[in-house]
Amino acid sequence: MVKWSAVALIALGIIHLLVLGADIPAELPNWSSLNMWTWDHWAPLRAQPLDLALSGGVFWQSIGSLAVPLLILGALIFWLDRHGLPIPVFVGWGLVVWTAILTAIMPPSGLPVVLVVSIVLTVGLQARAKKRSISSTK
Repeated sequence: MVKWSAVALIALGIIHLLVLGADIPAELPNWSSLNMWTWDHWAPLRAQPLDLALSGGVFWQSIGSLAVPLLILGALIFWLDRHGLPIPVFVGWGLVVWTAILTAIMPPSGLPVVLVVSIVLTVGLQARAKKRSISSTK
């Protein structure tokens, strides 16, 4: 369960970047001209010029999103699992709580899928921790 959850986290991070990164090519000229280097981003979103708000939106939904850390976390869990190293159960629980809150805020997204993967990961990590504690007491 742990290995497949890690693979799923990696896949979800990649899918997120591919699907929501489709607008990046249109924004690259703005980003390469340092158009994002402005204090206007600190203004409330509705007060920002539309082109700046849209460019910022593309940034935050793609490479500035949590897709990259999710991918890195999945790769780390996969690596630890592959090397037989323990993965703390709090990692799974942290993902469950985080994705449950996000899913409650925005259910029509990929977040319910991440929530299911997080639950499966947590169940696997708890089972593994229980198994380790039983074997260490013998």
